[in-house]
Amino acid sequence: MNSPVTQLDPVLGVTSALSKVDRAAHELRRGDTLVIRSSAGNHAVISAEALNESSISSLQATGDDKWHLVVTGQRAVRIGFEVDAQDSVYQLKPKEPFTAKSLLGLVDPTVTLNTVKQTQAQAWHIDAGDNVDGVAVLLLKHAGLLPACVVISIGDRELPDSVCISEADIRAGISEQRQTLHIVSRARVPLEDAENVEIVAFRPEDGGTEHLAIIVGKPDLNQPVLIRLHSECFTGDLLGSLRCDCGSQLRGAISLMAATQGGILLYLAQEGRGIGLINKLRAYQLQDSGLDTVDANFDLGFEEDERDYMPAVQMLKHLNVRQVRVLTNNPRKVNALSRLGVNVVERVAHVFPANRHNRGYLMTKGTRGGHLFDLQQFEKES
Repeated sequence: MNSPVTQLDPVLGVTSALSKVDRAAHELRRGDTLVIRSSAGNHAVISAEALNESSISSLQATGDDKWHLVVTGQRAVRIGFEVDAQDSVYQLKPKEPFTAKSLLGLVDPTVTLNTVKQTQAQAWHIDAGDNVDGVAVLLLKHAGLLPACVVISIGDRELPDSVCISEADIRAGISEQRQTLHIVSRARVPLEDAENVEIVAFRPEDGGTEHLAIIVGKPDLNQPVLIRLHSECFTGDLLGSLRCDCGSQLRGAISLMAATQGGILLYLAQEGRGIGLINKLRAYQLQDSGLDTVDANFDLGFEEDERDYMPAVQMLKHLNVRQVRVLTNNPRKVNALSRLGVNVVERVAHVFPANRHNRGYLMTKGTRGGHLFDLQQFEKES
């Protein structure tokens, strides 16, 4: 029997599970209905972000036993349910009539940001999610969408003009993306703080989002190489946002590498700790209402950190790096690399002064994120 990665899907007309996943994610991002096939039958899936007055009216006319709303464990707790936040997903079904705003408020806390927040749990039944619910949330995260959706059981039917993908292909495709990076281009790019720099571009087999390796100087590959795993930050790296320390860490790492024996900065396409730029901006809205960075992520239904460091491991292998010194304050990065087989010989501290805009962000990194730095240096606003 062929594996899900190589089976030909007559609906999608492609052979790679990863290509199928990307097309399915694109359908959800466009607001279209996706069909997921499983052993339990076919299920129509609509991203919560795509719900509107018309689609919600259609749900209200549909039997409650035919559809449910899917949310993550983190979001279920924030809504007001007494469940385990670490459990993957839950199904919500209405006990009473609901409005479009009340339904949207269940999945997107920014909808009700300026209203009095009351528990919404009493108006909904809750049950543990199933396999289809779980893979739907995986796909939504892959697409950079809020991890919530409506799932409608449609039996053996297929929906005309709707893309269809199997549960197995979703799991296989997302796994495939983590391990298929290859070098597609490299070039010398002199930088302001480091003139001897080469940028190496990596791309997954599906032609998706690229990751970059910024090689500063000529690091000795026979010795432990100074590296930094730097997740892209549009607001901090490019615009110089004062809400975080990402821009300082990026430029500071390159300057340090240039001034010493060189190093490699892996620039990973994992904006907002893996939740994407749009969701990061939603989190900023919630932070402005009083939440810290961790609780803002939880309120949106995400985990504290959604990043995956397998792409970094693949990049290091392609660059023939066997031992590393990791420039970071985050022990989770060190532990993740070690678990994935990278020989980490040292953690190198990487701390920058706070400002009045990012002081709370840095304090949360230390008190809740486990980052290793002296919190006293941030107690007084600069």
